[in-house]
Amino acid sequence: MITTENQLVEKLNRLIDENLDDTTVSIDTICQTLGVSRSQLHRALKSQSSLSTSLYIRQRRLLKAKELLLTTELRISEISDRVGFINPQNFSSYFMEAFAVSPTEFRKLSAEPQLIQSEERVETLPSTPDSTPPPAKPFFRQRRGGLVALGLVLVLGAGLYGWFWFRATNRPDSTKPATNSLAILPFTNLGNLEDNLACEGIMDDVHTSISFIKNLKVIARSSSDQYKDTKKSIWQIGDELQVAHVLKGSVLKTRDQIQIKLELINTQEDIRVWVKKYNTPLNDIYQLTDQIVQDVAGQLKLPAQLVVDDKTGGGRTQNLGAYNAFLQGRQLLVSRLEPDLMASLVRFDRALVLDTAFADAYAGKAVAYHLLLGSAKFERSTLNRLTEENALKAIRLDPTNSTAYGVLGSLYYSTYQWQASENAFRIALQHNPNDAQVNHWYALLLRTTGRLNESVQYSKQAIALDPLHPVMMSVYISNCSLAGQFELARAGIETGRGLFDKSFAFQLGTAYYWLCRADYGRAATHFQQMLVLNPDDKGQIPLLLYCEAKQGNRQKATQFLHDLTATTPRSDYERAVVYAGLNQADSSLYFLKKAADGGYLYRDTKVMPVFRTYHTHPIFKAVMRRFELPE
Repeated sequence: MITTENQLVEKLNRLIDENLDDTTVSIDTICQTLGVSRSQLHRALKSQSSLSTSLYIRQRRLLKAKELLLTTELRISEISDRVGFINPQNFSSYFMEAFAVSPTEFRKLSAEPQLIQSEERVETLPSTPDSTPPPAKPFFRQRRGGLVALGLVLVLGAGLYGWFWFRATNRPDSTKPATNSLAILPFTNLGNLEDNLACEGIMDDVHTSISFIKNLKVIARSSSDQYKDTKKSIWQIGDELQVAHVLKGSVLKTRDQIQIKLELINTQEDIRVWVKKYNTPLNDIYQLTDQIVQDVAGQLKLPAQLVVDDKTGGGRTQNLGAYNAFLQGRQLLVSRLEPDLMASLVRFDRALVLDTAFADAYAGKAVAYHLLLGSAKFERSTLNRLTEENALKAIRLDPTNSTAYGVLGSLYYSTYQWQASENAFRIALQHNPNDAQVNHWYALLLRTTGRLNESVQYSKQAIALDPLHPVMMSVYISNCSLAGQFELARAGIETGRGLFDKSFAFQLGTAYYWLCRADYGRAATHFQQMLVLNPDDKGQIPLLLYCEAKQGNRQKATQFLHDLTATTPRSDYERAVVYAGLNQADSSLYFLKKAADGGYLYRDTKVMPVFRTYHTHPIFKAVMRRFELPE
């Protein structure tokens, strides 16, 4: 006799199969269709399979994918779409995790005779109800050896569920997110359109404050903000960002009152574990933020003393007008466009008129001036001075201001002050280890100074905190490649493919990978793709010509040198790169030294494969000493 639980699981299986390619189907939709509560469905699946609802759905989809690999000739990306995985890289990772073989390798092995024997042994493993897949649909094209493939499908259906569930519940899961990991999704504004800025500011303050909870990984806003108005399910968001929890919120502003509703959701189970409403006058927003931080820490079972509660000093303001002007200025920083940066400075100055001790406003000014480097309106030395002055003012008012330390670190890095840069970055990370940007900047400094393995670690932390940032992924791939950790670099490329194909930065990172592997043809291809996506980045043309020359295409390199009439230190460095590709070491070293004598050093010179054969040469050593880099 079939039990109620068995019937429920059978209905669920049919529902999943009927909606395999629909990525918007949520657990709530499933429960509504089946006429059961989330807890009922959860108990039934735990009883039948020991799996949560979200994992059960994923595994059902993966088994269907395995069937399609055996019975069709669809491409891997097409199969990924048909079974409800938007990202083919995630699909491949989950498949590998479940079956210890990639989809491509599984398809190749399926035609080999020894696979039949190995799969037939699965028949002795435990089976589960309704595990036999339905007959193949008419559009399935049978592969070579159709009867064997059909037999394999039946065997898999009879026994593989039990084996798969055993693996999923007993193996070490390297991709399972850490328990103390959180993404804060964009808050919903329930008020008028003119209240969007207030909603944005409140979310940013909540995000910043929660980021200061020690031992908690908080995803950067540049990644979590991409889920605004998303139709993706919570478990999909958790998988893509590798977090155990998400925090959703809504904000309603009425005159000078603020109402905030927060929900904490477990991504593995897709279950809301906590919800709370807060009401407060807008003037008390900082006190409310502190309470939210304490509540979130408590729900995540992080002791209250682990919360950084000394950040609330000089960085904040009690002046509502100053706070609003600061929010406007910070919002203008996002685009990094010169008119917006200039407008942000006006807002920060307005905030400082209303509150002369507002440290965050000084830090905002420092960031704006630093981002204006390259502007024709200012001398570089003037921008450097203004960046440093405002950052130091912020630190005097608030010694824990990680934004100010971070921008100082970047400033000192850009002016070749390696030790001062490292000191600033380390202090910034001490106060806020969840700052993805500072982890990224520090990785660049470590790369410049030749500490490549350390650089990889900080790059890895940066992309863990900001996994959808193409520049950070590019630098991670480059750092792994320069460090000779090619498997990690390749994994980064596979992860980024499909996500960042249209990003010039991702193409640059991939080009560096092939450059470090001395595959100059593929490197040149990706440099070319990078230039198509970002024609204004002329700085990589010498590396493209280096690769062309290394393949024997010397004419383009020679023509570039002939046409290069500029006599700046930067152009001398470009000559050094191209001469290296032409295997003219004397000319290359001559122009490398000339660029250094003019005060210019490409910050990756020490680790670039282009100059690797020069490391023992006296001229190269002299250049390193000139810029106080270890030989």
